[in-house]
Amino acid sequence: MSAAPPEVPDVARRIAGRLARRYRGVVGPETVQAVVDDSYRLLARGARITRFLPSLTAHFAADRLAAIVRAEAAERDGVPSVLFVCVENSGRSQLAAAVLRALAGDEVVVMSAGSDPAGRIIPAVAEVLDEIGVPVVDEYPKPLTDDLVRGADYVITMGCGDACPVLPGRHYEDWEVADPAASGREGLRAIRDEIVERVEALVAGIREPAVGARG
Repeated sequence: MSAAPPEVPDVARRIAGRLARRYRGVVGPETVQAVVDDSYRLLARGARITRFLPSLTAHFAADRLAAIVRAEAAERDGVPSVLFVCVENSGRSQLAAAVLRALAGDEVVVMSAGSDPAGRIIPAVAEVLDEIGVPVVDEYPKPLTDDLVRGADYVITMGCGDACPVLPGRHYEDWEVADPAASGREGLRAIRDEIVERVEALVAGIREPAVGARG
């Protein structure tokens, strides 16, 4: 017998109220509330994430609503979006997302998710990123959802198999990168350096069409 879904607390209504004001005239309040409630249940499922759950719910729901708006826009705003996906969203995808944010800044919308998210980011991931001056700020493992994929222009998978839905109009890449959880510190540094190289190539590929369009 499957367990009942987690009960959504009253604070979800306050979160939805704030987000509904942010997206007034763009996303209906019922949709906002549904996304907030679903985000809470996804994060709470299995009790893998237990600390700061309301604030993480607000963060995750905001990311999903932004993805929904991008996916439904008649015309994109010209800012490409990249979604990194691995299994636990605690290592490879977090490394790649942090490096892309550091390299591209506001040029790219960066998202990450996991097919089976862990309870926290691997601590050594933040440490080896700090060694090269790349911060991991306010990040946490989050589940993969269809709306995140729909809101992405580029979907980069790493070790998550067929968990990521394939939708038309997206650029997909599968990066064969070792799992940081099974690596020592030197192995993790090698993974970090490989991901940096791959992200640098990705950024060059994203920028190239824009340069061609201006020319």
